[in-house]
Amino acid sequence: MYYTPMRRIDFTHEELSELIGVVYDSAFEEVQWKTLLTKISQMFPGVGALAWGYEGDTMLPEYASGSQTPIFPSSFEFNMKNDMGETIADSVKRTPNGFVVRTKLYFPDHELLNSRCYTDYLKPLGLRNSLHLKVDHNGERGAFLGFPLPADPDLETQIHDPLFEVLKLLAPHAVRASQLARALTLAKRATEAFSGFLDGVILPMLVTDAKGKYLFGNKAGRQVLARGDLFRLSADGLLQLNDTYDTGDLYHKISQTSRDLVQSGMRVETNDTPLMLAISPFRPSMRDASAIDRHLLDDEQMFAIFVGQSEQDAINTSLLEDVFDLSAREAQVCKGLLMGHGVANLAEASSRSPKTIRNQIQMIYEKVGVSSNAELVDTLSVFRTVGTMFDNSSDALGRIRPAQIAP
Repeated sequence: MYYTPMRRIDFTHEELSELIGVVYDSAFEEVQWKTLLTKISQMFPGVGALAWGYEGDTMLPEYASGSQTPIFPSSFEFNMKNDMGETIADSVKRTPNGFVVRTKLYFPDHELLNSRCYTDYLKPLGLRNSLHLKVDHNGERGAFLGFPLPADPDLETQIHDPLFEVLKLLAPHAVRASQLARALTLAKRATEAFSGFLDGVILPMLVTDAKGKYLFGNKAGRQVLARGDLFRLSADGLLQLNDTYDTGDLYHKISQTSRDLVQSGMRVETNDTPLMLAISPFRPSMRDASAIDRHLLDDEQMFAIFVGQSEQDAINTSLLEDVFDLSAREAQVCKGLLMGHGVANLAEASSRSPKTIRNQIQMIYEKVGVSSNAELVDTLSVFRTVGTMFDNSSDALGRIRPAQIAP
């Protein structure tokens, strides 16, 4: 790998692949981006390298550095404006993720040279202008990978354009790696916070942000989503119901839950039988998330959407298939058991032998994790809890009554 002043940096295919690999590896580090920052510092001696965040017009202490000594060890107000009179907060907010900012094109010299950023931090280290790769943002908060350049004009000329080209090459990978790392971190944290609950829970669960964007779900929730009878994802990742009116109602319920911080619910018609959705605030632990994610997502609202049924509605066999991996015939038998039908009735209704029905019942028990019909009914009564949360009828809190299997 080599570069010449004012020209595009040249990589072999292997070198570029290795560097992109560093980006993804670095996004999953305990100290996020540390290895990438160190690598860039080695490639361009004399350049500072740091991961930093902002909140409004305040720069926060850097999260990680490519050197032993941090460049910005404490927070400070930018107090800088560009040629259009925009503050840092205004300009970075409209800067898209993956964009590489060149401060010498963003801010007049007199603004930079009179700023605390320069006088207190950059100047003492022999640094001046910078390149910054925007990794992510959330409201008034955001995160960048920053690379202050030497104040010496000749060194800056040698480094600026080659480094700019490298950052442009790496930018889409840095943004994608950051998103992957966050998604896995949130899922991991959620699984730990709800150990034995998320994928072990019977109720399908999907988690969204305040705008309805799908984040993750438990196993049952993912299967419901994959089936496509109830939910689908828009091109931009928003969770939608198959009916436009229902989708609007869902977003309204999420907004209502966000405002009041109390559970809300809604009834949805399906091709099978109606389902009930319960929308609840969801907040997994962020204690082991990266410093950048804790900063960006500390106040991020998330909402869990649980799928179940009302006491008054017939059992939804599609739900049984999704939750327990039952076949269509097993789901029909399971529904019959929950309705109190015995083996003989089930066999006659399905034109199958009693032996086949008994074999299917045994398979249902194994898949659900029970050993009797009473346990089966008790386990599946959790589906009704979603409906009873929002049913106004006086008997809505009743559970499904166990039925004995007739011979």
